[in-house]
Amino acid sequence: MESRVQCKSRTKGFVNAMISSCSFGLIPLFSVPVMEAGMHTPSLLIYRFLFGAVFILMGMAYMKISLKITFGHFWRILILALSNDVTALTMVYGYNFMPSGAACTIQFSYPIFTCVLMMIFFHEKLTARTAIAIVLAVLGVAALSGVDMAGCDSRLWIGVGLELLAGLSYAVYLVLVPVLNVSKMDSLKLTFYVFLLGGVLLVLFTLFTPTGIQPIGTWKIGFTLLLLGLVPTAVSNFTLIVGLKNIGSTLTSILGALEPLTAMAVGVLVFAEPFDVITLLGLICIVVAVLVLVVKNVKWMPPYKKQAR
Repeated sequence: MESRVQCKSRTKGFVNAMISSCSFGLIPLFSVPVMEAGMHTPSLLIYRFLFGAVFILMGMAYMKISLKITFGHFWRILILALSNDVTALTMVYGYNFMPSGAACTIQFSYPIFTCVLMMIFFHEKLTARTAIAIVLAVLGVAALSGVDMAGCDSRLWIGVGLELLAGLSYAVYLVLVPVLNVSKMDSLKLTFYVFLLGGVLLVLFTLFTPTGIQPIGTWKIGFTLLLLGLVPTAVSNFTLIVGLKNIGSTLTSILGALEPLTAMAVGVLVFAEPFDVITLLGLICIVVAVLVLVVKNVKWMPPYKKQAR
């Protein structure tokens, strides 16, 4: 019975982690049109987290989940919200200094940061299987993005620094969720407060920006922001936390390789970006990296009977 329960839990973790990374990859689909319409990054993120919190709150109301939290939970969630905000801000600001494809590659450094943090602070062993998966995933993302560092200037290095910071802060978030004393909190409640507190912190941040909080100009922009708050925010973050609870930080971070894979698919199908042999090789590397982890760690057909020893 215990083996079957553990199998079900890990399968749930892998499925949710993959859903999370795929839905995260849809961020450009909804954010780029809003930015092209003239909305700046802080305002975009405020509306994203606000609408995400509303959708999560609706789910909590339907499931009759209490909003009550302790003071100890509050400050721990505040740390998570701050880390989430730093990731979002640095990732999007980096697009102003370098091509988004290259930025995607560098931000995907977070699986490496995650493994290093887990080894340093929690003495997690780096297995050969995990190391191979990391290498394949990073190579795959690099191939998908078409990164080219030749002839780089100071602006490009600023972008590199911002995306590395985004990768590091996201790795910190992935590590903190399981180890802080919030892992037993309901996933919807935890996600709601991360968005709510993160939105409040961003509002305070806009007090130091020249534009402040920009209004939503048209219904079309408002609808796009609603979709941004639902799919790559509410859905992705909720499934991320479920994945972290069931398979841990390292495996969840590596499965994040599906995020740039989804972004590539959006680019090809929606924005008519080219699909060549290098892109295909990158896709294969990512699929193999995911399979290296999933096939070993998930027993899709648990044994009917324990063998006596």
